[in-house]
Amino acid sequence: MDISNATALASAIVALVAPALVQAFKKYVPADYVGLVSLGTSVVLGVIAVGATGGFNHATWGVALAAVVGVAQAVYVLVNQAFVGKLSKDKLDLAV
Repeated sequence: MDISNATALASAIVALVAPALVQAFKKYVPADYVGLVSLGTSVVLGVIAVGATGGFNHATWGVALAAVVGVAQAVYVLVNQAFVGKLSKDKLDLAV
């Protein structure tokens, strides 16, 4: 594969930052759309990371983008499970 080190590093960073952003802004998103916002955030940030590092110049940019989205969604699910739903949209709404 010809994914550069910069693309791999930027993709890894974005994959860990995207779930944190979704958690931070979850209370402003309607409960039915939190999953879609999480997916969209990871895709948009992944495209920015791949594009900023010149990753679109290689034929394997799709692999890097898929990796960003996959890892970001896995981290998002693990964070929610670690807090046993304490960060769920329903519990955040009840706390207000």
